[in-house]
Parts: sequence; structure tokens; C-alpha cells
Amino acid sequence: MIDRILLKKYIGQSILLFASCGLALFAFAWVRVWVVSLLDMGQFQTILEQFREFEKFAPIEFDSLFTYPGRVGMTYDEPIVILCIVIWCISRGSDVVSGELGRGTLEMVLSQPISRTRLLLSHATVSVVGLALLCMLVWAGIGAGVQTTSVKETVPPPTIRIPIIEFDLPLTMGEPEMQTLHLSDRVDVRIFAASTFHLFAFGFFLLGLSTLLSSIDRYRWRTIGVTVAIYIVQLVMLGLGKAAESLRFLLSMTFFSCYKPQKMTSMVANDSLYAPWILTHTVGDTMLPPLVYPLILIGFGVAFYAAAIVCFKRRDLPAPL
Repeated sequence: MIDRILLKKYIGQSILLFASCGLALFAFAWVRVWVVSLLDMGQFQTILEQFREFEKFAPIEFDSLFTYPGRVGMTYDEPIVILCIVIWCISRGSDVVSGELGRGTLEMVLSQPISRTRLLLSHATVSVVGLALLCMLVWAGIGAGVQTTSVKETVPPPTIRIPIIEFDLPLTMGEPEMQTLHLSDRVDVRIFAASTFHLFAFGFFLLGLSTLLSSIDRYRWRTIGVTVAIYIVQLVMLGLGKAAESLRFLLSMTFFSCYKPQKMTSMVANDSLYAPWILTHTVGDTMLPPLVYPLILIGFGVAFYAAAIVCFKRRDLPAPL
């Protein structure tokens, strides 16, 4: 009974934030797919070729961006998508203990017949389910955009190859024809399942980290500040590791290196929806199979939650101000 009451309480506290983030994620994913359809593939490729030297800063190779699945899959690396997930995870994780202490309601809740572990797990249930739903809304927004969007493609004129000189001679001198087709003919929405799972793993890591910091601190503002500081430092390490060869070792010290949604999309598209779920493929120059990366993030998230439970059970709660 008390668990049900706690769940209703936490759902009520988070419903407005969830609705705001969910609406933003769904609408943005849909609109971004529509924007992809506005760019001519040939012109887009010509533009990107001018920036080959900056390819190392991109989440995937430029060759993947020349395809519709690659360009649609970039949605998972968009700052707005990452920002909404980060806001949800840090706001919900920081509220577990330090938020309740700041409002002076934690002692009242713990005066009921409920253990500290059950309280923390009740909060975690709402937060993790909300995170999963937000990730699914991104996927749903992409699916809605793919199903409702049409693209125009240039049809090259028919040619005939001249023997000996191996020259392709066009059979017509007119302008290339344009054909309109549904984006769903070029993009299979199922290939983004792996990217959605990566987004969830990324959020779960942050959720566990902010919950751990909340369990050992008294002030929510400080919990949020420390979590954001760690996030920014890790982001800077990622940028420095990609920018300079001498600092490449920093890439192995940041959790951002485990967030590879675009690479997973490319592997799924090339291996018929199979590659991310087996342990024989490798990603890039590493020897790690693709499924290892989100499992690393989830493993750290579980470890953070376990540490948060231990810290919360052992700490003395200060009197409310």
C-alpha cells in the first residue's frame, strides 16, 4: 500500500516535466526528419566533402551521412535530444534524497512503515520508466516523420557504355528527371532500435550518478551543480581527446565514448538488423563488440544505484531547516 502511495506521489511530482520533455522530444524528432527531406542528397554530399578534415569531430563517418538512414539517425546526437534526457535524469535523480531534505518532507515519509531502500527504489522505478518512455518517444517521433515525409531524388539519365574506351554515353540530353517517393522506402525505422537503447543507457548512467550524489548530500542545488560539473568535464575530455592525438587517451576516461548511437545505426543497416545484438562484431579500431558499450553505461548506473542505497541506509539525516 505504501509503495503505491509513493509511486503516485513521485509520478505526480514528475508528470509536468515528463510531459514537457516528451512533447519536445517527439516533436523535434518528427520535425528533424522533415528537415532531412528538404536537403538534396547530391548537394549535401558536395557540402560535406569540403569539411573532410573535420570528420574526426563527427559522431560517424561522413560516408554514412550521405545516406538517409545516417542523416535521420543523427537525431540521437542532437543537442536538444541530449539536453532533454539530461534534464530529466539530473532533476529526478537529484530529488531522491537531497530534494526531500530541502523540502523538509523526508523525515515525514520515513516515519511511515517503509525502509529507506524501498523509498529509493520507488523513486528509481518512476525515473527509469519515465526515461524509457522518453527514449521511446524519440523513436516514435522518427517513425512518424519517416511515415509522413516524402523526398525528391534525381534520376540519372540512362546511359550506354562504349566498348574499348569504357565511356558512359547518356542516351538523352535533357534535364535529369526528379521522382518523389516516401521516405519509408529509403529508411527502415527498425534500425533505430539500437540507437534508442544507447540513449536509454546514456540516461540511466546519469540517473544513477545523480541519485548517488543526492544520497550523500543535503542540498539539491549542490547535487545538481556537482552532477553538471562532472558532465561538463567529461564533455571537455571528449572534445580534447578528439582534437589532439596526444590527448587521445582521454577518450578512454569519459563515458561519452560509450555513447555510439550512430555507429550502431550504421551497423544495423549494413547487417540486416542483426549486428548490435551479437558479440562477434567490433566497433572502429577497438576489439569490443557493439553491445558492450551500452552495457558498460548500464553497469555503472546499477553500481551507482547500489552505492546510493548503501550510503542512504548508513547516513544520519540532518534535521529540517
